[in-house]
Amino acid sequence: MKPSRRTFLKHSGCALSAAALLSSFRSLAATQSFAAASAVGGGYRALVCVFLYGGNDGNNMVIPYDNYAAYSAVRGTTAQLNIPQSDLLPIKAASQGSQLFGLHPDMPELQRLYQNKKLAVLCNVGTLVQPLTRQQYLQGAPRPDQLFSHSDQQMQWQTGVTSANQPLSLSGWGGRTADDLAPLYTSGALPMVITTSGNSPFTLGRSTQPFKPGATLAGFPNPPESDLRYNALRQILSKTQAKTLPDAVNQEVISAIGYSDALNAALNPPPTLDTVFPKTRLGDQLLEVARIIAVRSKLNMQRQIFFVSMNGFDTHTNQLNSQGSPERGAGDLLLQLSQALAAFYNATVELGVADQVTSFTLSDFGRTFHPTTGGGSDHAWGSHHFILGDGVKGGDFYGKFPTLELSGPDDAGGEGRWIPTVSVDQYAATLVTWLGLDQSKVPVIFPNITNFSSPDLGFM
Repeated sequence: MKPSRRTFLKHSGCALSAAALLSSFRSLAATQSFAAASAVGGGYRALVCVFLYGGNDGNNMVIPYDNYAAYSAVRGTTAQLNIPQSDLLPIKAASQGSQLFGLHPDMPELQRLYQNKKLAVLCNVGTLVQPLTRQQYLQGAPRPDQLFSHSDQQMQWQTGVTSANQPLSLSGWGGRTADDLAPLYTSGALPMVITTSGNSPFTLGRSTQPFKPGATLAGFPNPPESDLRYNALRQILSKTQAKTLPDAVNQEVISAIGYSDALNAALNPPPTLDTVFPKTRLGDQLLEVARIIAVRSKLNMQRQIFFVSMNGFDTHTNQLNSQGSPERGAGDLLLQLSQALAAFYNATVELGVADQVTSFTLSDFGRTFHPTTGGGSDHAWGSHHFILGDGVKGGDFYGKFPTLELSGPDDAGGEGRWIPTVSVDQYAATLVTWLGLDQSKVPVIFPNITNFSSPDLGFM
């Protein structure tokens, strides 16, 4: 069967990411200027998705302090997965009966942001078709396809649908939101969706394609000879070949070149930021996002959606040491996350947009409460996530913290795979509504949302 243009672009990885290649060949300095958007300031808003690939263990990220015995009874010292109570960073959750909880000891920056009411914790969120109890689950009630599978659950978190057979599985809820916000976005110089982490389902809309800036935003260093080569390349790409796929790819590359031109023009001279970012992959990505936000007026951007990511969270063994990053060694993934998110928040304060930019975490799934024999944890389901920004009603938990009991009321089986009590649909709908999406469009983007009592979780 002849592949469609959309299918080809999605699976080839060509969709606008060609800019990363071309930007290494040319210094893209456009003379075009862009009028400042009238809505910048009071009207500008952005979402920043931080995806934690591999399935982050929320059970060791947010731990009950007052009810520590329930945690240590399963993750005790003999299991090699226990974090001592004395090491936890205490935070209070009024919505949970004012209980004390503890953040992982590597997250002091996020503890301070939580205490300053800039950070919220969303409890036990995951993919769901409809609200589900343990009894209903064991009786075979509808549940998402391929639970506990990395690729399938990544797709479902990023697309907002629970089956690959649904038509919307070919696009993501970030991209579809950009589609429906287009009336607010008629004059921006870049696509609304920008990724610093390659193509992902989250960034693809029905019509929206993401833009991936080049790694260095520089190249072709010696005009005017390089300009001749550059213009020749554009002419070659613009030639119609009367062949659907080559023409489609050429048009995407031409668009990517134009977007790179626009971004480089806006970044010349580079914006100055006093905020110091950590020298990590996530820190570098969020610094790039902050710089793009800094030139939003030059680019006439009113709404933006960013996608960044971290790897390394698939911790089947030796989790206390190996829940770290391949880039920097063992034991520092949550440290990297805490430092990078805090630096990014500080940058939004410096730029005067802390109430207009909201960052949030997603991941494949949570991990089993019961440890594996090698001191790790296995693939599970519901987990905890962070939402950060001045627009967030921070300093509290949202949703229901699970009962930490194997084969208990929240366990899908007997190993602590928490059945989510909050759906990805509700989580995402709350965020995109804050971004400006009309309530009537929410069920179009999230087809399962009508199965839940409220599309708004109240954390914004």
